[in-house]
Amino acid sequence: MKFLTDDKIELDYNIYGSGKPVILIAGFGGYQEIWQLQVKYLLDMNYQVITYDHRNHGASQRTDSQLNMARLITDLHELIEFLKLDKPLLVGHSMGASVCYGYLSRYDNVAGVMGVDQTTKMLNDSIWHYGFMDINQSNYKEKTTNVNVHETLHGLDKRVITKLNDAKNKYPFNRVSNLPLLYDHVTKDWTKAVETSSHPVMILAAKDSPYYNSGFAKVVADLSENVTFSVMDNSGHDIMAEVPDQFNQLLRHFVLSNQRYQ
Repeated sequence: MKFLTDDKIELDYNIYGSGKPVILIAGFGGYQEIWQLQVKYLLDMNYQVITYDHRNHGASQRTDSQLNMARLITDLHELIEFLKLDKPLLVGHSMGASVCYGYLSRYDNVAGVMGVDQTTKMLNDSIWHYGFMDINQSNYKEKTTNVNVHETLHGLDKRVITKLNDAKNKYPFNRVSNLPLLYDHVTKDWTKAVETSSHPVMILAAKDSPYYNSGFAKVVADLSENVTFSVMDNSGHDIMAEVPDQFNQLLRHFVLSNQRYQ
C-alpha cells in the first residue's frame, strides 16, 4: 500500500491484522521485509502490525528531498496520523531506533519504544565512548562513507532470506545517494530525549555487534527508571533476523509489559 507524505513523497507500507498497533521500523539501507518473523509472531499474539520503507528505501519513492532524520520522524508521525493509530508501540532497528528516539522528543502519541542495537549518540568524544565504531566529530564522514564489516555473526535466519533478497533485487539501495541521511543520522544525540521521556523505552544491544560496545545499553538505562535494557548473546547487528526466536521472546515481554500504556 502507498501513503503520500505532506511533501508529496510516496511511502510503501503494509498493515497486518487488528488489535493494538506495533510499528516495525528498519534501519539505514534496510527493508521492511527484515521483520517477517516478527510480523507473524505479533499477529499470533493478536496485535496489529505495521511495516514501511523509509523514503529512498525499499519500495518507497526515490528522492533527494529532505534526506534527514527530522523528515524521517515526520514521515513516521504522518503515517501514524494517516492510519489513525492510537498510542502504537514503536520497534526500531539501527537508524530505525534513532527515528523512534527522535519521535519521543517531538510527539506524545506512543505507548513505548524498543530500540534494537542502536546507541543514543553515534559520535564518540572525551566523555562518551559508546558511539559507532571509532567515529568522532572530525572523522565521521570519512569513516562512514564506506564501512567494510560483516554485520551479522552467523548470517541471517534462512526463513528471512528469500523475501528479503527479492526486495533487495527489486529495489536496490543506493548508498551514495543516501549519504546525506547517513551523515545527519550519525551527528544526532538522542540521549536526553530518551532520558527525559515519560514513556517506557527498552534498549536491546548485541554482544557481538560490529558497530557498538553493548555496554551502551546499561549506561543509557541507568539514566532513567523508564528505560530498561538487555544484551543479546550470539548475535551481530541484525538481531531480529539473526536470532529471531530469541528476539521474539524479548519482543513478547516488551509488548505485554506495556499494554497498560496503550
